[in-house]
Parts: sequence; structure tokens; C-alpha cells
Amino acid sequence: MEQEEPQIEENQEMNKVQEDEPQIDFLEVSVISEIIQIVEQIDSKCKGQIGEEIVNERIKQLAYSKILCNVYGKDITYLIKAYTNLGIAYLDIEYYEQAQEHLLNAFKLNENLSNDDNLSMKEYQIKILINLSKCYLESGKYDTAQQISERSLIMNKTLFGEDHVSNADIYYVLAKIHTELEHYELAIENLGNMFKIYEKIYGYDSEKSAKINMEIGQIYEKGKNIPEAIEYYVNAYKIWEKIINDNNYEVLFQIGMKLSELYAMNKNYENSYEILVSTEKEYGDKINRSLKDRVVFQRCRIKACSYSNDVATLLQEYLKLEEILRESNENQKTLAKTCFTIGTIYFENKEKEKGIEYYKKAENIYTINGDNKCVMDVQQKLEEMLKKDEGEQEESMDLNKKE
Repeated sequence: MEQEEPQIEENQEMNKVQEDEPQIDFLEVSVISEIIQIVEQIDSKCKGQIGEEIVNERIKQLAYSKILCNVYGKDITYLIKAYTNLGIAYLDIEYYEQAQEHLLNAFKLNENLSNDDNLSMKEYQIKILINLSKCYLESGKYDTAQQISERSLIMNKTLFGEDHVSNADIYYVLAKIHTELEHYELAIENLGNMFKIYEKIYGYDSEKSAKINMEIGQIYEKGKNIPEAIEYYVNAYKIWEKIINDNNYEVLFQIGMKLSELYAMNKNYENSYEILVSTEKEYGDKINRSLKDRVVFQRCRIKACSYSNDVATLLQEYLKLEEILRESNENQKTLAKTCFTIGTIYFENKEKEKGIEYYKKAENIYTINGDNKCVMDVQQKLEEMLKKDEGEQEESMDLNKKE
């Protein structure tokens, strides 16, 4: 009997340990589950967002992922995805060095995986590579960026096929790289491949197609091929006209100004002015444009008009600029300069009284703003114009006497 008692006590102690073990496992599982839930919540919150706040959230996600992997021995993919997401978050706010560091960490971890049959991680490897390529592109390491992008494209085509939409992003990066290297034909070829994919999926008359036409036009302009640049910007303009809505009419004004510039470079001065007139006539009342945008556009109209000898139309354009500037108390110096220019045009057009009126307007604005030097410049110019006018009148009288 005395020998049996210790055995009973030992069994009770063993039972106590066995009862405790499931409790420890349960707590661990609970903590892991909570961390995974936080990681997923961060993913959901950050989806489609950019900014420093998103970077901070991704830093938290990386910290939690390190706990999952390094402390609890969970799947390394948590860490790979966290490094990737943080790298992209930094890339989005143009912190290229930090982005590159985290993407390289993700790449090294993912490359060490035996993931031949893991489709998800193959996709992640491509995602990591293409974003690394963007980092090297922004850092001016174009050859490295090109090598990575070309490798990514081969991998992506192997995984998804030649016409998969995911190839488009890689074509775009390659186009950017070749543009920086001044390989304009190769850049256009890559954008052309991108266009074919988008056209098949979204149709010709789509926002994506319009934007690619603009990109191609921009590259032709860089390559000094102005006629081709005009053609692609015109294509973009026509597509936007078909798909336009209340939120993006401004894009037509932007393309219109670019076309005006290109037409002028091509010495097609009539079209340079006409595209601006027709754009404003058609869409000016459909959008509430900012004062800054209206001023920039009006100056573009003035520049395009100045290529012709139509002084009357040029005067009307300057008067319209004055009207826009008077709607706000800002840009007073610009308003004064505009009045000064209008006064000069009136004098040259033999309209002395209107010329004096506008010189006085410019003088008053400068006086109110305490710009004494400009006040003196206007007064001096007015004296010169009045003397010139008197001299021309005397010369005219002398000619009449001789006749």
C-alpha cells in the first residue's frame, strides 16, 4: 500500500500537465488568428490607396508578418507579401530607394521558395520584378530596368499567355525605359502592343486607348516627328469626344493646347488657332474651369493668334484675357501687363484715346500695388507713344501741304 501512493500522486501530476497543454495551444492559436486578421484588415484598408498613411499601415503589416513568421513559424509568404506591399507603397509616393530595398527583400525570400507549383507566388515574383524595374527606371538605371522588365514579360507570357491584360503594365514600363534611352521606335512598338491588348478588352473608343494615343503622340514629339505626333493627339482628341463625361472635359482643353503647339511647330498656324477656338466653343460652357486653367488657355489662344497678321482678332483675345483676370483680385501684375499690352495695340492701331485709357489702367493697378518702377515705365512709354503719335500727325500734315 505504501508503494502505491506515490504512483497515484505521479499520475495526478501527469494529468495536470496534460490538462494544461491544450490550454497553451489554444492561446497560441488565438493570438495567431488575431494577427492574421489584423494583416488582412490592413490589406483591405490599403487596397487602391496611396500616401504616407498607407506606408505607415504597410509598416505595421510587415511588423505583424515578422511575428507570424519569425515567432510562430508561419508560412513565409506572409513576409514576402508584406515586403512587396511596403515596397509598392513607397514607390507610390516616389521614395524609390526605400521601395527598392523592400522589394529586393521580397524577391530574395520568394526566390528561395520551392514554388514551382505555387501559381500565386509565381505571380508575386513577377509583381516584385516589375515594381523593381520601376524603381531602377526612376533611379536612372535604364539597362537594369530593361533586363528585369524583359525577364518579367517572358515569365508573364509563359504564365498567362501572349494577350493577357497583365502584360500591358510591363509593355508600358518597357516603353518608358526605351523613351529614356531615346529608342523611340521600340518605345512606340511596346505601346502599340499595349494598345492591342486594351483594344481587344475595352474597345477602340475607351479611356485607355485615348491615353495610349496621347503617350505615342508624346514620344513622336520627343523624336521630332511632328506630323505623326499630331496624328496620334488628334486620335486621342476624337476618342475623348466620344467618351467624355462631366468630370473630364478639361482633358480636351489640354490636348487642344498641345495640338495648337504642334500645329505651330509644323507651321500650320490656321489650325493652331482654330483647334483652341473650336474646343472652347464646343466645351467651354460644359465645365466650370479654374481661373488658372482659363488664363493658361487664353494665353495659348493669344500665342496662336499672334502668328497671323489679324490685329483686330489679337486685340479681342487680349481683351478677353483682361476680362478673365478681372474676375479675381489675384494676378494683379498680370492684369496690369495685359492692360499695358492692350494700350500698345490700340496706339499702333491709331486709336489714341483707347491707348491712353489702357495705359492709365495699367498705371493705376501698379500704383495700388506699390510698384513704383512699373508706374514710371508706363508713364515713360505713354510719353513715347504720344510723341510718336504727334510726330506722325505732323508728318501727315506736311505731306498734305506738299500735295
